[in-house]
Amino acid sequence: MSFEVKNTTLREFFELFCPHYCLLCGGLGGALCEQCKKYNMDDYVNFCLKCGALTKNRCGSCRLPYDGAWVVGRRDKQLGALIDKYKYESVRALAQPLAEMLDWVVPCLSADTVVVPVPTIRRHVRERGFDHTWLLVRKLGKMRGWQYRRLVERITDTVQVGASAVVRKRQAKGAYRLAGRVDASKDYLVVDDVCTTSASIEAVCRQLKNAGAKKVFVAVIAKAGEN
Repeated sequence: MSFEVKNTTLREFFELFCPHYCLLCGGLGGALCEQCKKYNMDDYVNFCLKCGALTKNRCGSCRLPYDGAWVVGRRDKQLGALIDKYKYESVRALAQPLAEMLDWVVPCLSADTVVVPVPTIRRHVRERGFDHTWLLVRKLGKMRGWQYRRLVERITDTVQVGASAVVRKRQAKGAYRLAGRVDASKDYLVVDDVCTTSASIEAVCRQLKNAGAKKVFVAVIAKAGEN
């Protein structure tokens, strides 16, 4: 435990006082420079998180427990590399540019919107030294002036990475429970970094809908893998 704490403290120190180089082009100034952020957004199109079909905000073919969804892009070489460095190499400085990407794709929502993270497995939080999704949610919430709350919690430690679509859907069904009060007068925006089958996102959204939420939306950085 002490080793993990020391590493976390050292990472925080270097991120605060040492200059960053863009992780894509190598330019000095930030973990992701403005030009590379713009490059990743220039050809922006939205598509269904479940079937992959092009859509404005809601798929007309899939039955979904949310009212609209926006995704920054597919988990290609560049976007995937950024997410991996942020999540697995604990490059926390990427939280800001990744949150800005979400801010660009999410349209104007109600001022009473509450941002909710898809919960991270506790073991992963301990291993990485931080909760990557919660940090994204906090950044986005502050940008928009929205509340951000952990309204849904994870009650299992099953790992989704590498599992088949069938297994992911089965695991997601019993993996979450409500952890706070839902106000039906507010809108909710569920945020995650990567969506593969959409099983986890749908499970979290159902928890909010079943608790009385009238409007639930979704924002994701990348769509990956099989549908």
